[in-house]
Amino acid sequence: MDNLKTTKLHFLLGEWHGNGKGQFPTISSFEYTEILTFKMDGANDLIHYEQRTWLKPNHTPSHWESGFIKPVEGKENVFEISNAQDSGRVEVLIGELVTEHGKHILHFKMKLLQNDPRVISSERIFTISNQNLSYIKKMATQNTPDHQQHLEAELFKIV
Repeated sequence: MDNLKTTKLHFLLGEWHGNGKGQFPTISSFEYTEILTFKMDGANDLIHYEQRTWLKPNHTPSHWESGFIKPVEGKENVFEISNAQDSGRVEVLIGELVTEHGKHILHFKMKLLQNDPRVISSERIFTISNQNLSYIKKMATQNTPDHQQHLEAELFKIV
């Protein structure tokens, strides 16, 4: 398995739990809890992930997405993340892994977005250090064309 490029992302593997908050000019701010799971599929050099969120304080289901992270052929430390979301949105983002001062940073930018005409661009930045994973999601929409932060969360590795 050492020849697989996704092994560079070993620090993602496992189950992460935590909390986040969301805002955007066109919606009311909110808080949520989250479970984010990453599992290796060594046969295909893929990492499968699943993200599930619940709104606080009532633990109402909010968002569910599932997807894959795979290496981009011929590019060192470049990965693609693709997902399908419970809203019907489908995204493909491409990004680079940078490791500095003991932190792993994955910065993904939109390559393709389908089935949601409201959103015109999206971006995700994951920062992993020890047993902590934080992320920021930014986006731009038809009504808010300036790229802005939408979500941020802080998760801790459970498994």
